[in-house]
Amino acid sequence: MTRRRSATWEQNLPLRLHFEQGAAAAFPGLTNRAVGKRKTARIAYTCTVPVEGYEARRIEIRFRRTTSEPEAPTIYADGPESSLHRYSPIGKDPRSRLCVWYPDDPPERRWTPDDGLLSLIEMVRIHLFKEAYWREKHVWLGEEAPHGPSESKR
Repeated sequence: MTRRRSATWEQNLPLRLHFEQGAAAAFPGLTNRAVGKRKTARIAYTCTVPVEGYEARRIEIRFRRTTSEPEAPTIYADGPESSLHRYSPIGKDPRSRLCVWYPDDPPERRWTPDDGLLSLIEMVRIHLFKEAYWREKHVWLGEEAPHGPSESKR
């Protein structure tokens, strides 16, 4: 007798529709595709987001496909990578990853799956604006968390 696997979040149609609600309407070019296999299986959402006063950016948001609900994603953006709020590349992927929120922040200060994809894309868009502003003016808008073991709050 074979054991039946439980559905992953992307296979759970009601959950996925709720999660994606409004995102395609707000970002008509939004696409998704499966990437990787087994342990590295991901679903990647890709779209171009406007960054007020700056050049639009192409973003990619990757979620694990093997979980029962979307977990903290890995987020990439094209364009300049100089920023106080980027993680170093991992594995074979040469791209830096956005640090949009501090992982240890309480839920009200970071994105959670209940917020949905549209909310996450908006957080990324705002983050990209702050990065562009910082590159131009050398001032980070808003609060910041420490970004290393010896760094203090900026």
